[in-house]
Amino acid sequence: MKKDRIHRGLMVTAICMLFALCSDAQRKDTARVQLIARAGSNSILLRWAATTPRAWKLCNQYGFELWRYTVVRAGKVLDQPEVRQVYAFPFKPKPLKEWEGPSQKDQYAAIIAQAIYGDKFEVTGGDDKGIAKLVNQSQELEQRFSFSLYAADHSFAAARLAGWGWEDVHVKPDEKYLYRIRPLVPASKMKIDSGGVFIGLKDHQPLPAVTDLGALFGDRSVVLSWDYSLLTSYYVSWAIERSVDGKTFERVNRTPVTNFNNKDQRPSPRMYFIDSLRDNHTVYYYRVRGLSPFGEAGPPSVEAKGKGRHVLAYVPNIRTRDVNEKGEMELTWDFEQAGDSLITGFTLNQGLAADGPYVPVLERLAPASRKLVYDKLEATNYFTITAIGKDGGASTSFPVLVQPVDSIPPAAPAGLKGSIDSTGAVTLTWDANTEKDLMGYKVFRASNWGEELSPLLDSIHLTSPLYHDTVVLKSLNSKVYYAVAALDKRYNQSPFSLVLELKKPDIVPPGAPVFSGYKISGDTVLLTWARSSDEDVALHLLYRREGVAATTQWQLLKQFADTTSAFADTRVTGGKQYSYLILARDSSGLESKPLAPLTIHVPSNPNDYMVKNFTAYVNREQRYVELSWTDRIEDLQEYHCYRALKGKPMLLWKVLPAGQRRMVDSQVKTGENYEYRIKAVLKNGVQGKYAALEVQY
Repeated sequence: MKKDRIHRGLMVTAICMLFALCSDAQRKDTARVQLIARAGSNSILLRWAATTPRAWKLCNQYGFELWRYTVVRAGKVLDQPEVRQVYAFPFKPKPLKEWEGPSQKDQYAAIIAQAIYGDKFEVTGGDDKGIAKLVNQSQELEQRFSFSLYAADHSFAAARLAGWGWEDVHVKPDEKYLYRIRPLVPASKMKIDSGGVFIGLKDHQPLPAVTDLGALFGDRSVVLSWDYSLLTSYYVSWAIERSVDGKTFERVNRTPVTNFNNKDQRPSPRMYFIDSLRDNHTVYYYRVRGLSPFGEAGPPSVEAKGKGRHVLAYVPNIRTRDVNEKGEMELTWDFEQAGDSLITGFTLNQGLAADGPYVPVLERLAPASRKLVYDKLEATNYFTITAIGKDGGASTSFPVLVQPVDSIPPAAPAGLKGSIDSTGAVTLTWDANTEKDLMGYKVFRASNWGEELSPLLDSIHLTSPLYHDTVVLKSLNSKVYYAVAALDKRYNQSPFSLVLELKKPDIVPPGAPVFSGYKISGDTVLLTWARSSDEDVALHLLYRREGVAATTQWQLLKQFADTTSAFADTRVTGGKQYSYLILARDSSGLESKPLAPLTIHVPSNPNDYMVKNFTAYVNREQRYVELSWTDRIEDLQEYHCYRALKGKPMLLWKVLPAGQRRMVDSQVKTGENYEYRIKAVLKNGVQGKYAALEVQY
């Protein structure tokens, strides 16, 4: 072992700088000792480390002591925890002589030994000059600290030699322990907080496998990726394995793949690894294993397989793209004749913008072809030619613009509708045109039938089928006429739409209708009224509000466009008071002035307090039944819920507060039939009718 340097090609200088930056951030935190643990089948593994370089150095000098508190036995918490110091002497790095043998076999032991005992600690990636040397010299303690912890994460045996790990074999399956690691550094030197962890043998879980390994194969290369964000609590690095027969796998990376981007505010959740392939003909199989901070290798991931793909070296180039008198595009392109034997043919791609997206419109063009004719052109087109390689590769030309001559106007707009309100504001709408080269619309107006339509917009055109206008209500003409035309991007104008005739509203509201009587039958209120006598009445509108408070909003119950003069209101609740109002609206939208409302008190009906939509959802995977319901009950105090096996007496199960409309029964057994009932209880003591439900689990 050399004390001056570590000549191992594990890390490059850039990684060293990254460790130093991480250490800078750690110096801002309070010094402490972090403790992690993993339950095995018969023992508990423990690892600890100081969180700052200076604390690390002092702890190596003074050591640690580890205490175990037995807290739980046979499922019960002990009144007084049993305290035990797991090791009689402080945990400190072993003497240098004891490192010589392990360092010959374990490169991570050599790194830790050099970090603790070496006179110098420099990390090189083939060059010890320039910025790497400056970083090594100025931040040597941070490098010792960072690299030693990195090495301890990959060798539990080396971590134990350094006094940073322990295996507790004196444990029992029915007990659970609190471990506390305490640094022995005097407070006068540095205040370092202790660490702890609570664990037992029953906490043992097998290490998980990566389930979403993806592989993107290129020319004699492959990019592997997997989601590591869900496995960070299990693994600190990754081993990549490769096979050519799908059976025998070998490690690809001598140095584990480790993520150093956790400092990013939004780090990528995926890990990436690039491997080079010997050729593009062999099928390669890849899998990934996670490596835990206790030196354990997790199970292999799902396999990803594939082979490399050749990159097509020849690229087509569009030479001409003329549009003939028939509106067809005649396109020619150049392509090296030597590449004809390497491709299956060409594909013509069409898009509406230079950056796409592009859609294949002509496929399987012969490898020797260099021209084509295409007639499905838009007002503006972008085209590319793609050469399809025999091995799956492809190369695409640069896009070219094609704009055919267009003298055909759009279709006349359809569905023109409009209205005029009492202030003279006009709103026009129509169906949008479907032409792809549509630029917008123009709106025209005339004051009398047969008069020439005048444009309301000169150089400005509408881009949406909506227009607002204003007319004078107090004028000689009682009607106004509108039409719309569409324009394309070549300024071709369509014919006019059908002319729309709009009647100006009058300013005198219609006479008010009057209630003539009412009758209450159960949960129904039958209303009758005398209609408004005005000739231009278009609608009668019936409103209702609950109670007599002036702040309550009126709700529209029904509108009548015919001669109806009666209505049965079935949406009433017993014990409540309702007010009704009837109005008339003429064809101009004016409404009559409201008269005094009709106020009616509806007697109470017990059925009104019954919950609605009492349903059940059965989840057999998680073994529960979820019950839910709705109601419109006011002054609700609570719900009484009953439950029984079918054929057994019904017993009160739960009392739920008002506002809760869901409950879960997790005490169910397969093959049993359960009966449920629920009723509402009001604040005044009135109880609603039961809602019943039967569930077969």
